[in-house]
Amino acid sequence: MSTTRTGRDGRPLVTTAQAAYSLGMKPGQFRAWASRHSVRPADHQANPKQGQALALWDLADLADALNPKQPAA
Repeated sequence: MSTTRTGRDGRPLVTTAQAAYSLGMKPGQFRAWASRHSVRPADHQANPKQGQALALWDLADLADALNPKQPAA
């Protein structure tokens, strides 16, 4: 049985490559953008190639970084 990890809004977490593609970036560009916007991976998964663990990103976090909330006046 496979379990899919989900984000705050119920959508599945995505890999760095998927997150980058959703914003029209390459993975390296996405990681730099995420760092500048203080967005951190929501989770990690084991790398099937026995390398560094793969970061999983919450799309809700990306949406919040793209559309910052305005303080109430």
